[in-house]
Amino acid sequence: MSPTERPNESPHFRQDQPDAYDRAYGQAQGFSGVKPTTITAANLLGIGGVRSYIVQSYRVPEAGDAVFIQITGPEGLQRVHLPPAVTNVIARQRDSLTTLSRKRAGKARAAADKAAGILPGYKRPGTGKGKKP
Repeated sequence: MSPTERPNESPHFRQDQPDAYDRAYGQAQGFSGVKPTTITAANLLGIGGVRSYIVQSYRVPEAGDAVFIQITGPEGLQRVHLPPAVTNVIARQRDSLTTLSRKRAGKARAAADKAAGILPGYKRPGTGKGKKP
């Protein structure tokens, strides 16, 4: 055992130098952020153990949002930093998924209305230009 190690100390906190997560987290402290949110999630039937996630986001001007995640589970503590480039991609993909699901729902609704004999709003009598209800 080296002189800098302590017998019962977690290996996660034995680092002499800050890691990339610590450096990024320190830099983000100057930006506006939200309070950390803790989520506890368990797989169905508890298989795989319970994990706790601590999520905190910061807004970096002209770059986007930086997200810091701490995951505590049976394996121990894992820390993840998602830089603005990654969170921007996640936001774009989420927007694309939302657009796709809305298009599919709209098409399904239009098909159901057509099968039920319901006319679309623009084809209903009395809804033309210049007419007020």
